[in-house]
Amino acid sequence: MQDIKPLLVFATVLEHGSMNAAAAALGMTPSAVSQHINRLETLHGIKLLNRSTRSLAPTDAGRALGEYCRRLAATLADTRTVIDNLKTEPVGELRISLTSTVIESRAFQTAFSRLQTEFPKIRPVLNFSYTLDDLQHNQTDIAIRGGDRALDDPNLVARHLVTWPYIICAAPDYLDRHPPITHPSQLHAHRWLHLLPVRTTLQNGEESYFLDIADSIACTHLAAVCNLTESGFGLSLQVGGEVREKIAQGRLKAVLPEWTLPPVSLYLVTPYRVQSAKTEVAVRIFTESFAKEGDL
Repeated sequence: MQDIKPLLVFATVLEHGSMNAAAAALGMTPSAVSQHINRLETLHGIKLLNRSTRSLAPTDAGRALGEYCRRLAATLADTRTVIDNLKTEPVGELRISLTSTVIESRAFQTAFSRLQTEFPKIRPVLNFSYTLDDLQHNQTDIAIRGGDRALDDPNLVARHLVTWPYIICAAPDYLDRHPPITHPSQLHAHRWLHLLPVRTTLQNGEESYFLDIADSIACTHLAAVCNLTESGFGLSLQVGGEVREKIAQGRLKAVLPEWTLPPVSLYLVTPYRVQSAKTEVAVRIFTESFAKEGDL
């Protein structure tokens, strides 16, 4: 049908038993209600109501149609309730997109734990990705991304979370098997693991060194790069906040810690400016958690 309003009006007429009472309930005039009923009868080519000056009763066709109209009205009411709850109550599936190593950070784990504890009706779904395609195609509620690419799309809202430095990392046993590394020029003699080619500048006071590594093993998964590094397969660039715990536990060591590398900023990105309640609380919790962790 082209318009469901006459059906809802008809359901209200049957519920209240008169045109006047239905008009009052709907905020319409009795003549407008009558016009909707006439439209239905004309559309279906059948009489729906037996009307007299004193009474109004549905015909057999009216009773049959009325049952479906009542179901329609109930379904629409339920729909409004669900939508209103999504706006006001943090419930439902929350799709979170992140890189595979962000999950290693204490800031993420703290936020994730708090989200589950404080809002048990939210069901997180984690998706590991390195692009913004899932956001642009509306497949994600929030994403955590490194770098400034998130700032380039006017359709996305990027909130700065934290700025962490890159660190050259290696497993302790790997370093034990090789001569000490005392200068960036020695890094070329080592095997590297990477997601993206290693081209960066190291800085130590007034001295700088451009590092361009040719001999490396490419991986398409950041967590694999970190795990292989921890297993002693070579050196890699890691984001400081993501490997802080592993360094503290002695599972990884920072190489040339006196040399600094360019930092990377992490952003929490959302596809819309108007958010559901579940997205709003997630944004708040993740922002607070990363702010508490602080820059390195």
